[in-house]
Amino acid sequence: MRPLTCKHEVGITPKMKKHRLVVFVGTVGAGKSTQIKLLAFGLRKKGLKVKTAYIRTNHLFAHLLSLMLARVFIKNRKNPRRAHARALIEEKPAIFRSVFKLWLALDLFGTSLRFLLTVFLPTIMGYTVLVEDYISATICDHIYLSRVLDLPYKASSFVPRFLSRLIHTGGPTKWVFLDAGKGTLKSRWKKRGGFIEKPDFLQMQRNTLLFLSKALSSYEVLYIDTTDQNVMETCELIGSHLMEPS
Repeated sequence: MRPLTCKHEVGITPKMKKHRLVVFVGTVGAGKSTQIKLLAFGLRKKGLKVKTAYIRTNHLFAHLLSLMLARVFIKNRKNPRRAHARALIEEKPAIFRSVFKLWLALDLFGTSLRFLLTVFLPTIMGYTVLVEDYISATICDHIYLSRVLDLPYKASSFVPRFLSRLIHTGGPTKWVFLDAGKGTLKSRWKKRGGFIEKPDFLQMQRNTLLFLSKALSSYEVLYIDTTDQNVMETCELIGSHLMEPS
């Protein structure tokens, strides 16, 4: 099957070489993965060295902790496809609340290690790295979890401050925020057999994640509502954004 390509190819320009990190954040199902695949194909076709990555919560040891607790405390899982941390929060919030600080520390370690190996080092080696979600989404997830569990998570605390500093070590970055209407997102979740996301989580992504992304970015964040945009139209907008002067 011939891969989809944008009519407006992204060229190798000095601006593109300067911005070796392109970050995609936004609501679940807005099209981030699809656009990363298209952009990666176009850039490789033009001769750039490209790597794709994702930075999400519940990595490595944090995932192992969630998995262990889920297996111990949630024996009859109604939906086995749910993430372990999500199952714990929904069915055993008191258990997750009691280990939240440990989970947070483990997630910080896993996120930092993943950033080093999949983002920082590849950019140093001359790769253009396309990242899905990135660290602002991790901070947003931490804020959401703390609110659900009624636990403190201040912007001045160590974890968000450390994660914010990681963003600025990644070098010049172009940011893209993708969103879509509620009905469109639900339709896409059903097609891919994904989770039905909670309205308050989506609202958190639209508000807090967008705010954090703008606050942590040194350049303008491109916002695209993909509800009435097809894949190619969205790709064209992103391509134009990447070649704009910062």
